[in-house]
Amino acid sequence: MANAVTDLADLVGKSCVLGLSYYNPAGEVLNQRMLAARVHSASDEGIVLRPLQDERDFTLPPELSCWFIAPQGSFTDSEDQTIDNPDFLVTWDVHRKKEDGDEGEHEWWEWVPCTVPPTVG
Repeated sequence: MANAVTDLADLVGKSCVLGLSYYNPAGEVLNQRMLAARVHSASDEGIVLRPLQDERDFTLPPELSCWFIAPQGSFTDSEDQTIDNPDFLVTWDVHRKKEDGDEGEHEWWEWVPCTVPPTVG
């Protein structure tokens, strides 16, 4: 699986399956999620995905190292949406940087791109 994206503009209009793994400060997995989406826009401000199941946009950091050409196949995301032959597979690890605080207190998250091609099957 190759990473062939060299410019943010190359992503616009492309389809992807996004894998997210959320971790607590101790490094334990909190949640994992897959999202089938199409790239709505991409700039230095971020990569905006539009999920297949609704019109709510999802913004990723403008990092290309974790975008890999997807193998042929059918993928089903966490919302039971199926996407056939997406253009890319993308994975991120999202780490909560502090323990739970008082209600309403902002939680800080660190987004870490997964630069090793994801395994499928």
